[in-house]
Amino acid sequence: MASQINRHLWAALDFRLSELLRVDLGVGVAFGVAALALSFTYPDAVLRAAPGAIGVVGVIVGAVIAGISFQAAFMDQAFLRKLRAIESEPVYYLAPFLFTSVLGVVSMLALIVMSAVSPKAPEALIALVSAPTALITAWTIASLIPGLATLVQFVGLKMDALDIPDDIGLPETERQPPSR
Repeated sequence: MASQINRHLWAALDFRLSELLRVDLGVGVAFGVAALALSFTYPDAVLRAAPGAIGVVGVIVGAVIAGISFQAAFMDQAFLRKLRAIESEPVYYLAPFLFTSVLGVVSMLALIVMSAVSPKAPEALIALVSAPTALITAWTIASLIPGLATLVQFVGLKMDALDIPDDIGLPETERQPPSR
């Protein structure tokens, strides 16, 4: 059962490489490199960032779930028929938020591990944990921007859909007669 659910999630997240190689990933890489460097110069500073980052990522995951809920609430049958008529996949508009949610969960797990690392641990261990954690965490935070851009695009699509009859795609027998 769980594998079926996960299969649907991974299918929804079927991004092209061009959708991953954006500025938000660049921000993550920059933070990962900075964490790597700081791990060898100021390891305490890197480890002190974990508790604050956990709170920020938690807020982001909550906001992302709210964004998904907002979009899903406006995907009624009439709107879904309109999307089908223009051959648009409804999950496309949810995918950036789903991606940020998955990144957020991975980030939270990594931050929990990072917060358990002692400042007296070898610098190489701190670097091994903090660099990927910083990359994923910063990527999670920065990925909100593409998600918000998709939300704006979705609202524009809803506005465009106002001009299309709600019974599009229904069999002739189920269509409403035109109003006078």
